[in-house]
Amino acid sequence: MTKHKINVSLFVLNMVLLSFMYWGNSNLAWILLVVFMFFFLILSYGVLFMTFNYFVQSKNAFPKPHVLLTFDDGPNPQTTPIVLDLLKEYNVTAIFFVIGTKAKSENELIRRIMDEGHFIGNHTFSHHPMFALLNGAQVEKEIVELNNLFINQGIQTNLFRPPIGYTNPIIARVVNKLSLNIIGWNKRSYDTVIRNPKKLAKRLLFLAKPGSILLLHDNLKQTAEALSLFLKESEEKGIIFAKKNQINSFLND
Repeated sequence: MTKHKINVSLFVLNMVLLSFMYWGNSNLAWILLVVFMFFFLILSYGVLFMTFNYFVQSKNAFPKPHVLLTFDDGPNPQTTPIVLDLLKEYNVTAIFFVIGTKAKSENELIRRIMDEGHFIGNHTFSHHPMFALLNGAQVEKEIVELNNLFINQGIQTNLFRPPIGYTNPIIARVVNKLSLNIIGWNKRSYDTVIRNPKKLAKRLLFLAKPGSILLLHDNLKQTAEALSLFLKESEEKGIIFAKKNQINSFLND
């Protein structure tokens, strides 16, 4: 948010100074338009790319040499158990960012995620497709409603990942108000696009460099299938996945 405040101040100052300097010049409107478009470009980049840390401070890389797996949009009664079975088989710990409407009917699956040593984060109650366009009260309701569900399930967490990773000043204010710990990523699997499990596993192997936080989705069949191939080859290649104590240190740093 500090970056945004500084840039807004600089934008206003530049617009005022340029207006004084070029007052009466026929090109003033074009000059101001260029400055505005540059500011709008920065603003758009900040909204679309959480790793820019423009509105909120998020953790987007894991300490080397480890790799952290994160899963969004679950739990799913068909695919999440497969993912959990594989993580258990290969002794890998992950963070699951769950959606409230799904978690509400999957108490046992949520409990299994926790019991098997994984971490749970808030991915909003409904994963509203226009989350970045909601007002402050609506954004807070989306987050708090899921947090209350967690509390009813005996879970305490301050981890949050906004839908699609979009942020803005409204989301930033709510996040700061609720003291949430924002977890981003630096490697996107694109498992929502790559439907072939073998191709997806190959991409995951390419992305799994030291310090990577991988974004996957445990509600997708192709992800569950690709994970088996990926974890098997990762073990052979000596890829080091983060353990629970290392993730704890990362989250509390």
